[in-house]
Amino acid sequence: MNKYLFKNIKDDIKEHYKFYIFYIIILFVSLFRLNYNIFSPGKLVDLTDRIIVDNAYKESGSFNLTYVTSRHATILTYLISYIIPSWDLESISNMKYDNESYEDAVNRGKIDLKATSYDAIIAAFDEAGIPYDIKSVDVTITHVFDFANTNLKIGDVIKKVNNVSVESTIDVTNIINELNENDEVILDVLRNNKKVNCVAKVIIKNDRKVIGVSISTLKNIETNPKIEYVFKDNESGSSRGLMCALDIYNKITEYDLTKGDVIAGTGTIYSDGTVVEIDGVKYKLAGAVKAGAKVFIVPTNNYEEAMKLKKENNYDIEIIEADTLHNVIKKLESR
Repeated sequence: MNKYLFKNIKDDIKEHYKFYIFYIIILFVSLFRLNYNIFSPGKLVDLTDRIIVDNAYKESGSFNLTYVTSRHATILTYLISYIIPSWDLESISNMKYDNESYEDAVNRGKIDLKATSYDAIIAAFDEAGIPYDIKSVDVTITHVFDFANTNLKIGDVIKKVNNVSVESTIDVTNIINELNENDEVILDVLRNNKKVNCVAKVIIKNDRKVIGVSISTLKNIETNPKIEYVFKDNESGSSRGLMCALDIYNKITEYDLTKGDVIAGTGTIYSDGTVVEIDGVKYKLAGAVKAGAKVFIVPTNNYEEAMKLKKENNYDIEIIEADTLHNVIKKLESR
């Protein structure tokens, strides 16, 4: 039986070998991954059900996140990217800091997502004049530079530096500034909820005393009304902060800023309401236009680029410049 089956397979391959070779080639070019990502315009993410607010005021329109579609390039999609104008290639190595791994880059993005989400709540509640309580602050490592002399890792939460409790990046900086170059710093950290002792050497970089890490502060906030984010596992980054703050503000105050329109946008926000620039404006604007958004909100440092793209592509969309949350709200109110 096995010999008969083997003979049939062998005969079939001999007769149709060209097909099998073609199939293997197609399979290879379709599945073999290159060290590139392909970026293209993404869709909108409606925040209506992504940010849950107790007893929220109703919105007649919606605030929407814009994002960049990113896919790992294969040989086939690499070649197609030279045909489709809206597909751009980017080396994966350019998406990372120094020698960090792709996994480290993903983890950094998730920490940035949490940080900007907390800052969005603070900015929105401050603007609305509603009190909140910061229960605790996690001083979290987001990147370890290649010049660092330390065993700290991305995601470590610093609790003490040289036996002094810290609650902000400023606390850490102040302690380091009191030390000398090559001094050893002892850090008590939480790593995967376990206590770990770490060390780092003080380094002089650009006339500053550093230990070769980037730090974010993740604030654990208690609010009334309660705010709940609904994130997906593949979401990361800080560019959603502004739109989250606007949606939260709109749900905790009576006046409806949307006025029945689909409002899209992007921008990182700090807890004081300051909005800072982001990447990928051309993809996000194109995605907003394609989805039929009436308004696109963009940080000041990206505003000129957005206006140029609007003119070049004859986009039918209103573009609002964002420098602070307060000013964006005033512009939306006056529309």
